[in-house]
Amino acid sequence: MGMALSPAKVDWKETPEGHVIMVDVPGLKKEELKIEVEENRVVRVSGERKREEEKKGDHWHRVERSYGKFWRQLRLPDNADLDSVKAKLENGVLTLAFAKLSPDKIKTPCRLVTIAGEEDKSESATAKLKTSASEAKQEL
Repeated sequence: MGMALSPAKVDWKETPEGHVIMVDVPGLKKEELKIEVEENRVVRVSGERKREEEKKGDHWHRVERSYGKFWRQLRLPDNADLDSVKAKLENGVLTLAFAKLSPDKIKTPCRLVTIAGEEDKSESATAKLKTSASEAKQEL
């Protein structure tokens, strides 16, 4: 009867309006759950299901329910509005709802990074990347 990390079962659907994530957390109260939205678009749900205290004289015939700490994390797509998250706990199911961003509000995860080099520290990354690409083609 040891404690083990037990993954929570998750359903995730995308609707025309947004993303809905349902997590099975039977027997847990909202105070026992933690929801975190990280900068890299990852939503993490964690908590702990505590075991019933054993009393002297108790004789357990079967212990099948899982106990202990658990967590699940999911990376949300660029069209999920992380600031719009709403959470509710009902009948042992935690539901997270994210609205969708309109296409013009979606931030592209790509950005240009300047690379400093020994030959000329003022060149831009694109110039260096073009140089590297042409050098690579010459080697082939």
